[in-house]
Amino acid sequence: MLAGIFDYIVVGSGSAGGTLAARLSEGGRHRVLVLEAGGSHKNLLVSMPAGWAAMTYSPKFSWMHKTEPEKYAGGRRMKMPRGKLVGGSSSINGMIYIRGHAQDYADWVTAGATGWSWPELLPHFVRTEDQARIRNAWHGRGGPLAASDLPVVHPLTHAMIDAAAQAGLDRVDDFNDGQAKGAGVFQVNFRNGRRSSIASNAIEPALRRPNLKLVMRAMVQRIVFEGRRATGVEYSMPDGSRHLATASHEVLVCAGAIQSPQLLMVSGIGPASQLQALGIALVADLPGVGENLQDHVSAPLCWRLKTGVRGMNSTFRGLKLAGSVLRYLTSRAGPMVSPPAEFGCYLKSDPELAYNDIQVFGLPMTGQTDDSSSDKAPQPDSFEGMTLGPFQGRPFSRGHVRLKSRDMEQHPAITMNYLHDPRDRRALIWSLRWLRDLAKQPALVGLIDAEIRPGPQVQTDEQWLAWMEPLLTTAYHPVGTCRMGHADDPMAVCTPDLRVRGVQGLRVIDASVMPNLICGNTNATSVVIGDKGADLVLGLAPLAPLHL
Repeated sequence: MLAGIFDYIVVGSGSAGGTLAARLSEGGRHRVLVLEAGGSHKNLLVSMPAGWAAMTYSPKFSWMHKTEPEKYAGGRRMKMPRGKLVGGSSSINGMIYIRGHAQDYADWVTAGATGWSWPELLPHFVRTEDQARIRNAWHGRGGPLAASDLPVVHPLTHAMIDAAAQAGLDRVDDFNDGQAKGAGVFQVNFRNGRRSSIASNAIEPALRRPNLKLVMRAMVQRIVFEGRRATGVEYSMPDGSRHLATASHEVLVCAGAIQSPQLLMVSGIGPASQLQALGIALVADLPGVGENLQDHVSAPLCWRLKTGVRGMNSTFRGLKLAGSVLRYLTSRAGPMVSPPAEFGCYLKSDPELAYNDIQVFGLPMTGQTDDSSSDKAPQPDSFEGMTLGPFQGRPFSRGHVRLKSRDMEQHPAITMNYLHDPRDRRALIWSLRWLRDLAKQPALVGLIDAEIRPGPQVQTDEQWLAWMEPLLTTAYHPVGTCRMGHADDPMAVCTPDLRVRGVQGLRVIDASVMPNLICGNTNATSVVIGDKGADLVLGLAPLAPLHL
């Protein structure tokens, strides 16, 4: 069934795709179709900040991907949740606003992503931000992504910051100046007690324009080509009907680091031998599609607090949980306005590095971590506790996404190869030891009863690795599978203007184009990719770089 002719078709309404579609529809000149495989974002769990935990493990909101067996996770198939609703992962994520380190983007340029340096991207961070408090040249107001202070900071979070200062870290008021250093409280994508997402702040306002159409529960099955030019997409609806939408200008793939390469491959763009083995007609032999997969991984440390020291576990259990929800419904306040971390700090595991390679999340709460045998959210412990979870910002290990089938409905094979590079193992173990010492600083030692995960019996590198196996968990930041690169790099999938190499009329605009991970949460950078991507698609002049 012919679904219509549009100037641009955007596949995916996530952080990048939603930003992109909103920008392309400005001014009413272009007809834009957005195809989203998930449903609506208009749900209490989406708007309530603490709802992220329940949504992450729910097939209603998440794609529920799992990895192939991971060696350093004891052979487990680890969960890899991605948002399956309007707004994509920006509608279910942890809402922490982080831009990373300036060196991250310098390394993008070295890898061939000309035009993507920190000074060149900073104007896009400013334009897409709605900063609640900080007023200076590298923050902005009025953008689609709120950056706010927590309405209430837990006393234990302040104690963590004091302990970090006692351990030698600087206290910082802003993690987003390009330095990624020190210790402080994260800013979050909240506004008035509600999640601030691309769905609510970019897509919803743009849908008032008659030239933007959003189709939900539309599963794109393949990109349609005439020769080597992308001319549209075929998609299916829940009733089994098939539809063909035509793009007179370009098809813009924004399905994320897992499904963007999957869609390219089922459409004939990817490693020739893999596609031909599945009977897929080859359009362009691009061996880098699905390769270069990177993600942050963590093994959180947990402590039980002394009797009488208040944490947050009890507010998320039993009758107190019901009371917390009721308080949120009546006042938009209380424990349900909580992100997955309040405290943050940056560390350097190797003095030779040009950036702090360890990011730490801290929360006055503990719970059982990832159990791959269950799709239920981890539950809080019955006692009060605190968690410190480190991850290595720039891992050296690389994984890949491979097709299991030519059917988009079947999840691809995701191999993360977490910790396969010995440098990653050394960095993570170093950070765990550092955090164990942090808990012994005066600001915390009087509040802590005992280390419960892993416990003081774990000392050697081998013991740390064995302890991690059942607990290793994603930080939900997969990137890199359609990376930008030099023209002579055979593994580069996209040019710096995000065009897919070897074909016409097709770009990838999402986190999959990142050459390397950034030192932090990836949502704000994905939004910037969508914003800069819109300028590239529309042929606008680059924004003037900001040199601060």
